[in-house]
Amino acid sequence: LYLLALDVPWRQISIEVTPGVYRPSGRVTGQAGVMEEVQNLFREGVMSHLDRLEALSQNLAHKQDEKRQQETDLQEKRDLIVRLQKERGELRSQIQLQKETIQALSARQEGSKPQVQSTQSALQDLRLEEMKNIMEALWFTGISGKLKDDAVCFCITTAFEGTYLDSYYIQVNNLRNPQISRHSVPAFIPLSDLAKEHLPADLKKFLHVLYERLNGYAGRKFQADHMEKKSPAYVAGSLQKNSLYTVLSFTYNITIGGQTVSFTAKFLYEDLTDTLPTEVTVTCTDAEAWTQEMISSHVSLFSGTALHRALDSLTT
Repeated sequence: LYLLALDVPWRQISIEVTPGVYRPSGRVTGQAGVMEEVQNLFREGVMSHLDRLEALSQNLAHKQDEKRQQETDLQEKRDLIVRLQKERGELRSQIQLQKETIQALSARQEGSKPQVQSTQSALQDLRLEEMKNIMEALWFTGISGKLKDDAVCFCITTAFEGTYLDSYYIQVNNLRNPQISRHSVPAFIPLSDLAKEHLPADLKKFLHVLYERLNGYAGRKFQADHMEKKSPAYVAGSLQKNSLYTVLSFTYNITIGGQTVSFTAKFLYEDLTDTLPTEVTVTCTDAEAWTQEMISSHVSLFSGTALHRALDSLTT
């Protein structure tokens, strides 16, 4: 049509066609520019057509991929529905079986009592086994125990620096609902408060907390008693203390250059489980500068060393 519009005679046009290539050629007498333009238009038309075909092919492939993915998702959902329906049926069967079992047990009242007793016996056996495991775990911490029917008698042995000290006993009854029936714990140890806080929920923790309190008390008492017995020549007067040995006050003498100097010390133990003081105060009536330096060294020594050993190092 383009050639007709240009009024080009058909006999003056020839088109050479080879496989896969469209190549218009020919001579236009007196019109060479027209022929070149025709070739360009023909080439551009073929390329644009191929581009459209490629775009259509890619779009079709994308839609096919989406359709396949949708089919896959749909099949997975169908499989999930079938599996859930199957599980639902199994659960319904189990529930129905349990209902029938409960109804059968309820109908036989006479046979139900031995069953309850058997269940209680099994729970009791499990509780006793748990007690055995607890006693084995606490054996190396200074706590031992002995089972007797529905009760356990615990022995708590205290120690300080490798020296075994006093032992305390506590009996716990009714293992399903533990209660303390008797004990030898000193009155100034808040046993009731500790039992109320820890015993119903965790027997092992209750015993551990009680052991820490008793062992701290025994260690402080041991140091004070040892100081009074082994260092009477250096301690002036008596040791002032409270029942828990958490506050100690005493006066000690040290000979320096042939002169006896008196110091007064006061210990405060804020941590009831500790055997070393939290706060140490040392005073001296002598206001000399060298005594102030000595006071600082005494405070440091008392803060990190057992009381009787600290005094031995100061007086030797």
